[in-house]
Amino acid sequence: MLKNTFDAVIRTSPAAKRALINVLYRIMTRLDRDADMVFMNYGYANGGPEPELNERDERDRCCIQLYHHLAAGAELRGKDVLEVGSGRGGGASYLARYLGPRSLVGVDRCESAVRFCGGHHTAPGLSFRVGDAESLPFGDGSFDVVINVESSHGYGSLGRFLGEVKRVLRPGGRFLYTDHRGPHQVDAWRAELRASGLEMLRETDITANVLEALDRTNAQKQALIDQKVPTWFRTSFHEFAAMRGSAAYERFRNGQTCYLSFTLRKPAP
Repeated sequence: MLKNTFDAVIRTSPAAKRALINVLYRIMTRLDRDADMVFMNYGYANGGPEPELNERDERDRCCIQLYHHLAAGAELRGKDVLEVGSGRGGGASYLARYLGPRSLVGVDRCESAVRFCGGHHTAPGLSFRVGDAESLPFGDGSFDVVINVESSHGYGSLGRFLGEVKRVLRPGGRFLYTDHRGPHQVDAWRAELRASGLEMLRETDITANVLEALDRTNAQKQALIDQKVPTWFRTSFHEFAAMRGSAAYERFRNGQTCYLSFTLRKPAP
């Protein structure tokens, strides 16, 4: 099974981890030529005021709300924003269209994902380019805000990534960050964040909000999987999407996986 293989390999080999993520995105691009799946995060629900969305975006409400939750940690209007790990581009598109940044660059190391985004997402100041999270293709102090959503668990070195975030941020710039880990990994995760030299402004456990979103979107995701994914491949997608009954879903439900969000700041000199 793809998901079982993915889980096993990412724990042991950073190089294989990256290769599998690239394979997954290429598969998604081939299966979803109509751009019905522009988000790949687990979503967020029951977390306070919800954004007003147009009819086109309403179908992706829970996934958008994860970005909305993160964006509360910084003012994006008129700012230069970078999303690292932009995937299929739905989050970058939402931020660019609704929150008014001066520029928003989405970076992903998967070339097929970047091509997909360039062909399907347009907004003033929005662009996408190929780049590695651990060696970002930008000069020092290029951005006011860096965003990273449910992506860092697939990186070879979290420390190198955090060093790159700090480097490309301007003094006083914000890092808006969310991802999941096992409870036994959280102390080491926090230690790496502290060691980055970024100041922690907020940490929030949003596991319950993510689980609620998984419940709300289960039927919609099942319909898309039934429509687009070959029968022999569906169980793997159930795991990847944390559908009800999957091992990934059960880990959230029984506390074996927790989902945290953070707001950090680059200190001023």
